[in-house]
Amino acid sequence: MNHRAERKRGDDKIRIALFLLIVSVPRLFAPSSIFADTLVTSATVDLDKDGTIDNVSLSDRKESGEFILHVNGISIAGVLTEGKADGFLIVDIDAADRYKEIAVHTPGPSDDDEYLLFWYDGKSLMDMGRLSRWPKFVGKGIVLVDGWMGFWKKREKYLLEKTTRTLHRVPQELYHVGAEATVRESFPIYHSRNHSGIVARVRPGSRVLLLACDPSPECKTPKGEVDDYFCDWYLIRSVTGLTGWARLGFFWNKVEGLPWAD
Repeated sequence: MNHRAERKRGDDKIRIALFLLIVSVPRLFAPSSIFADTLVTSATVDLDKDGTIDNVSLSDRKESGEFILHVNGISIAGVLTEGKADGFLIVDIDAADRYKEIAVHTPGPSDDDEYLLFWYDGKSLMDMGRLSRWPKFVGKGIVLVDGWMGFWKKREKYLLEKTTRTLHRVPQELYHVGAEATVRESFPIYHSRNHSGIVARVRPGSRVLLLACDPSPECKTPKGEVDDYFCDWYLIRSVTGLTGWARLGFFWNKVEGLPWAD
């Protein structure tokens, strides 16, 4: 009985070792460039899914943002507006087509990430478009891009146009916010975005929910620069369930609890 038990424990150890080997081998030998969170300056990967490995590399990366991308001896120049290219990702925007894409990246001066995207058809390199901040490549011809709006993330949708293989932003009238705040000083919320009629005056100490944002209006700061945040309109729900509009510049210092960050 003891011999059989020892033999069983030995067999179990062998099975565990084989399982770990099977799991780890693909990871050990898989090219790192296929993982969308790995920045590299050179890689070998099948970009047009023809069964042939392609050699990809970056050169002439300058502080001005200029760079040259190479695939199998073919080159294309690009310029990142936010700073020097620190590498590229291999992504798959549409898993149903026969291409993978190259996303050249810079972190920017303050996490202002920027990407230039390219695709390779076996003969030429083509520009697909530019993305800023934090893209999510979901593999269905769609890229979701989050941008920081002071205390919330604005999500944009980009769609891959199949004929030209370029990315196009899908516009939205309103963007979901979903941030709560506590009112310190009463302020009005309006029927519409042109100040036509007051719906309610939110009371001090009450909680309000910022439902959505319209970031399309443009205002100028006293220095003549474009105002990034304070001109935006927010749809706000009061504690009584009434909804109305207010510009951020009118209420930002009348509430507390918003997660402000640069």
